Amino acid sequence: MIYTVRNLKEGSRPGTNWIEYWEDATGLTAGKCHRVDCLNNHPDATDGAHVQLNDPNDHRWFIVPLCHKCNCQYGDVFDVEGPLVSVVNPTVILW
Repeated sequence: MIYTVRNLKEGSRPGTNWIEYWEDATGLTAGKCHRVDCLNNHPDATDGAHVQLNDPNDHRWFIVPLCHKCNCQYGDVFDVEGPLVSVVNPTVILW
């Protein structure tokens, strides 16, 4: 599924590897950057990016695998291929 998200700047937690967090929750391998129009032509996902759905009524934070260049586009709104994993509860997954 494709989701329109806003990339967040904050979100790191010491000792947390967000790619592993996403992989553990989904049972998938992160693989390539999940941004639909990747700025680097879909290299390997290196960052577990913190994003929010582009919905003013939904304030939940999610993790999605992105390459570093796409993850550094703070505040940008773009489309990503799911799944998205909740930062607060890894059992909440938007497939």
